[in-house]
Amino acid sequence: MPGIEEPLALSRHSDAFERFAGRSSAIVIHRQDVLNAFLGPAERHFDLRARTLTGGGQVLGGLTSMGSFSHLSRTWLWSWANPNFSWDDPAVAPLRAVHDHGRRHGIVEFTTGHIDFSGFPNPHQAAITMVLAAAYLLGGNGCWSCRINDGKGSAYIHLDDPQIPEAAYDPLATPRLLMTAAEVFPADPKLIVQGYLARYGTSYKESADTVAGDMVDGGELAVRFDAHGRIAALSCAPGRS
Repeated sequence: MPGIEEPLALSRHSDAFERFAGRSSAIVIHRQDVLNAFLGPAERHFDLRARTLTGGGQVLGGLTSMGSFSHLSRTWLWSWANPNFSWDDPAVAPLRAVHDHGRRHGIVEFTTGHIDFSGFPNPHQAAITMVLAAAYLLGGNGCWSCRINDGKGSAYIHLDDPQIPEAAYDPLATPRLLMTAAEVFPADPKLIVQGYLARYGTSYKESADTVAGDMVDGGELAVRFDAHGRIAALSCAPGRS
């Protein structure tokens, strides 16, 4: 059996990753919030062969094994690069979409099987940011994680099950989602808003310092940016019920 490849050391995410993840970041945060609220604190167990997550009186399906993070070496290992798995495993095969997207767009984080995040200020958070962004490409509901190997590592599981509520547009949550996303990806807040409007808007227009759009609930979202591209003002009016 082949061993694990030497990790690629990163001290920052690639520009290609930042562009991709930034555009979808507010959507990803919202989806993860909805999933976390649905799962709650119940203890759960995953079965990679059955592709299920069991616990809290529920059996959820559509499981994909994303990979694992080592809290000792501070490295990430994609499941497709783990010698215990292969691309043919049903719980791993969906990752082909992530790998192929990375190859087409030059996102090294999605095409490198073993990544060393120890150069980041918070290595575990850097890995989580990467995993949640990658999971966006799989659709579904977001990721669940648990400790493995006596707490020395964390496994990340993507879920795609119709029992889990969809992350529908929420005008009350929108300001928080956009501002939080801009904190995580500060390089281009306008890109974050554009991505959010592409998902939850019906149309939008923009100028040099403003992006505004009509939302799926009939309401409006308008965001103004300062001279440095940061969010300076944000208004989100819900539609009339």
